Amino acid sequence: MTSQQPEAGPLRGRAREAQSNDGAILRAAREVFSEWGWSAPMSEVAARAKTGVASIYRRYPSKTELVNAIRVYALDLICELAEDCLREASGATQRVSAVELFLRRHIAEAKGPLMPLLGRQVGSNDEIDELSDRLERALAAIIAHDVPLGLVPGDYGPGDLMLTVTHLRPTLTVPREKANLMHLRQLDYVLAGLRAYARSGEEARGQSSTWAEWVSLNNTDERE
Repeated sequence: MTSQQPEAGPLRGRAREAQSNDGAILRAAREVFSEWGWSAPMSEVAARAKTGVASIYRRYPSKTELVNAIRVYALDLICELAEDCLREASGATQRVSAVELFLRRHIAEAKGPLMPLLGRQVGSNDEIDELSDRLERALAAIIAHDVPLGLVPGDYGPGDLMLTVTHLRPTLTVPREKANLMHLRQLDYVLAGLRAYARSGEEARGQSSTWAEWVSLNNTDERE
């Protein structure tokens, strides 16, 4: 008879508090870096996380470590978003565009264009590389769902989709709700264009952006 490992129980005491504090720091840091860029002050991160600056530096001894933790956090969220949109589109009883779901939810839910902003300040690491690969697979699956439905052209790839995200989410000096409405209006035009190219069979100018090209825009280095 094979013995089974006991399931891990809920975290208790200091472990649960540490996990909660870490999540609060990352959420706060993501907001602050979205607003301030690389010059974001740790004092502002601490204030929004309702913790002390010393607590942040105990967990993340350098700005680079904090930034890479934010990048991991943001990549994990966008991977989950892409995978969730594919499940929703695949399970629908009528024709639903997974690409459209992904873009609309990204506009509504994402905090800001952090990957290019922070990635150009620091290099990559193994965890970020693994999440990047996971995101590429998820986006490729989203596109593969839409191509047979005539919703996106066959030469549209994951790199193109992330560049579409970048172009649809510029920083605007208006309230978030107003900015979202402006972005969503532009998204309607983008979607109409993708469907027109899919119907016509014509190809857009230039070549499809590769995933390696998109990754290179978000890091100071290119890793094999």
